[in-house]
Amino acid sequence: MNSYHRFARGLIVLGGILGLVISLISLCMVTFMASLLGYGYGVIWQYGGPLMGKYDMFGYPQFGLDTMPIVMTVWSLLGLVGGSLSVLCGLSLRRYRTSNIIFISTIGGVLLLLSFSWLPSLMVLGGSLLLHFE
Repeated sequence: MNSYHRFARGLIVLGGILGLVISLISLCMVTFMASLLGYGYGVIWQYGGPLMGKYDMFGYPQFGLDTMPIVMTVWSLLGLVGGSLSVLCGLSLRRYRTSNIIFISTIGGVLLLLSFSWLPSLMVLGGSLLLHFE
């Protein structure tokens, strides 16, 4: 196994671990904000949306107060699934070097990308592309 392959595998594993950590932190934050803050949480989302729209900050979802914690929980779970897929595929690349494992790690990178974890997803996708074109 050459250093090129080791570097790509390391990118996939480190990106997956970083994605898992970020997703766990965001999942804890969502449960904290939705249950403990109560009324203050509603005020933040009620007045935060128009301010974001006024100052043209794109990418901010305009959901209601009831659906926003659910959407944020789904995003966090997507990140957890993507991170765990990436870590498992990166660790199994040591034993098996097949295109199926590289494809599954690419799916993990795309799931991390959907959960707005940019750095981990780019690390996983970069490592997958390096292994694909090797």
